[in-house]
Amino acid sequence: MRPIIINNALHSIRIIGDMCDKMRTYSIEGTELNHARIDATVGESLMLVTALTPVIGYNGAAKIAEAANANGTTLKEAALKSGDVDEKTFDDVVDPRKLVGEGVQGA
Repeated sequence: MRPIIINNALHSIRIIGDMCDKMRTYSIEGTELNHARIDATVGESLMLVTALTPVIGYNGAAKIAEAANANGTTLKEAALKSGDVDEKTFDDVVDPRKLVGEGVQGA
């Protein structure tokens, strides 16, 4: 049984290696990021409300996220409308690039 198992394992490894090469060639190389779309999508994300928690507390942040979701507005619009945070504080605290750390530097 060992020769059959070894043969099948090597065959599977070759298939995976070929798949990785084809994926790199046809799916990854030449791909360019749409920075405008990424920024728009990140700006609309309600998950960023967690950054406000240390500033206004969990309940305040939850209310802002719920209001933004219910009204179809952005997190920033809902936060400013709530009066719990001003625009400068919001911009300083809710910065996605700071939240992800060093991973975005080259993007």
